[in-house]
Amino acid sequence: MDQASPEVLLSRLLGIDPESRSLAERIAHDIARAVIEGRLPPGSDLNSLTLSSHFETSRTPVREALIILEKGGLVEILPRRRPRVADLDPKQIHDIYRLRALLNGVLSEQLSQVIDETQLAELETILAQMDVAVRDGEVDRYFWQNVLFHELSSTFAGDAAVKRALDALGLQVLRLRHDSMSKPGRVDRSYEDHKLLLRAYRERDSTLASAIAKSNVLNALAALSPPESEAPEPRQDEDNEHPNPPRRADSSTA
Repeated sequence: MDQASPEVLLSRLLGIDPESRSLAERIAHDIARAVIEGRLPPGSDLNSLTLSSHFETSRTPVREALIILEKGGLVEILPRRRPRVADLDPKQIHDIYRLRALLNGVLSEQLSQVIDETQLAELETILAQMDVAVRDGEVDRYFWQNVLFHELSSTFAGDAAVKRALDALGLQVLRLRHDSMSKPGRVDRSYEDHKLLLRAYRERDSTLASAIAKSNVLNALAALSPPESEAPEPRQDEDNEHPNPPRRADSSTA
């Protein structure tokens, strides 16, 4: 299995062994990817009966999958209510992104001081794949290469505390990152920022690396913050079942 594939990356972030996933874990993976990539928007109902039919299984592994996703922050399971895709209010998003900006700034400053040639080459290979995705207009492919870039960067930096703090922000951050990259012009801007970031790493410019990393996150926050005149109406409690259902879990995703 390709270690850079979305399947492997998301499995790791879910705390799942991609080589030996149970049925419930495969279902959790497929629902998580549908949420992150916007096929299941915030507020979508997750009816276990509908999902069990979709995945051609009983309701038990579906319920187990939803519990996995609740722990990851992607699903809300409320008493006497149907599970649904979790949402964040604007203040929560703002707070998360301000913290992400600080943490990514610290991480990039540290990485610029310790990165070696082999690690630079790995990041340059990923950046080349990001370039192809930009030119092909493939947001999803760019997004997962971007996730891989930052996963490796946090590992290379060697600061376990910062990595834990970033991971603790939860899988909702992935949904927000994908949403941001889906905005007009954001993928191109993100790619240019990452080119500059990699150059700062190569030149051991820790101040510039930190500034670029912070700016990239704050630019993403700006893309997620529409003008007040375009702010969405408060969510109503009407049913919103699976506008775009997740892909079915089967042996090909194991």
